[in-house]
Amino acid sequence: MRAADHLARRLVDSAARRWPADLRDELAREWHGELDAMGPSWRGLAFAGSLAVSPAVEEADEEPVTWAQRGAGWARTLSVPAALTLLAAALFNAAHLAQGRFGAIAGALALVTAAAVMVTVSGRTTVRRVVLLGAAGYAFLLAGNQVAVMPFMGWIDIGPAVLVWTILTAATVRVSTSLRATGRTVLAAGAAVAGAVLALDLAAAAGSLHAAAVLGVNAASAPLWFPLALLPGGIADFGAYFADGTAAFGSLQQAGPAFHASDVLLGNASAMIGPLTLCSVAVVAGLLRRGSPHRPAAVPSQDAAGKVALGVVAGLGGLAVGEVLRRSGGAAELTLHRLVDNSAVFGFGFLAHPAGRVAVALLIGLLVAHLGAPARRTS
Repeated sequence: MRAADHLARRLVDSAARRWPADLRDELAREWHGELDAMGPSWRGLAFAGSLAVSPAVEEADEEPVTWAQRGAGWARTLSVPAALTLLAAALFNAAHLAQGRFGAIAGALALVTAAAVMVTVSGRTTVRRVVLLGAAGYAFLLAGNQVAVMPFMGWIDIGPAVLVWTILTAATVRVSTSLRATGRTVLAAGAAVAGAVLALDLAAAAGSLHAAAVLGVNAASAPLWFPLALLPGGIADFGAYFADGTAAFGSLQQAGPAFHASDVLLGNASAMIGPLTLCSVAVVAGLLRRGSPHRPAAVPSQDAAGKVALGVVAGLGGLAVGEVLRRSGGAAELTLHRLVDNSAVFGFGFLAHPAGRVAVALLIGLLVAHLGAPARRTS
C-alpha cells in the first residue's frame, strides 16, 4: 500500500494548493493528519481523491467559479496541447512533402523552419503540459491511419512510443526545472536538451520494436533508428532485402521499388516520431526560455472582435491545410515508394470522417475562445 499512500499524499498536496494562501498550509497539515490516522489504506486514498476533485474556494475578493466556467477552463487547457500536436504534425508533414517533391535539401530547410515555428509558439513548460501533449499525440497518431498506409501504426506501436516519450520528457522537465531553481542554469539547459533527445531516441526504439520483430531487423541497431528516421531514406540499409519490391505485413499488401526492411521500419518510425520531435522542440524551448530575462505580460487588446476574427481565419486555414495533407497521403498500395525515401505523409486521415472534422472545428472554437478571452485577474 505504499504506492497508494504516496498517491494519497500527492492528491492532498494538490488539493491544498487550490485553496487561498492563508488556508492551504493549515488544511494540508490537517489532511495529512487524517491520512496518518487512517494509515496506508484504500480508505485514505478515497479520502484524498474526494479532496482532489472537490471545488476549490476562491480568494475573498474573487467571484465564485461555477462548474460550467471550470469546465470551459479545462477545455481551453486541453485545447493548447491538442493544437500544438496538430501544428507539429502539419509542419512535419510539410517537410516530408517538400522532400518528396523538391529533394532532400528542401526537406531539411522545411524541417528547420518547422522547428523555428515550434520555438516561436512554445509556452510555459510543465509536467502537466507534457502529459497532455502525450495524450494528444497518442490520439492523433491512433486516429491518423484512416487508410492503412503505415504498416506498423497500431496501438501496439504507438502506445509504447508515446508512453516512453511522455514519461522521459516529463522527467526531463522535472530535472531541468529543479536544476534551474538551484541556480545551475547551464546544467539545466544541458539536461533539457539531452533529456529530450534521449526521450525521442528511446521512444523511436520502443515504437519500432514490433516492426523490427516482423521485418527481422536486429534490435541492436535501435539507437540509430531515431536519427535515421529524420534523414532521407537509403542512407543506411539493413535487414532483409526485397528485390521484387513486394511485401506483406499481416493483412496489408505493399508493392513498389526494391527495398530493405530498414526502409519500411525507418519510414514508419519517421511518421510516428516526427510530430513528437517537434513537440519536444517546443518543450525544450519553453524550458530554456525560463532563463531569459523576464518579459512583461502583454496587455490584452481591447479589440476582442479582431482577435476572434484572426482566430477564425487561422482556424479555417489550418483545417484546409489538414485536408490538403490528408489528400497527399496517398492510398496504401501507392505508399511503399514514399516509405523507402522517407517522405510519406501521415496523420490526418481522420479528416475523411465528419466526426474528425467536427472535432477539429471544436478545437478551433476552443482556441478562438482562449485567444479572445481576457486574462483572469490574480490576487
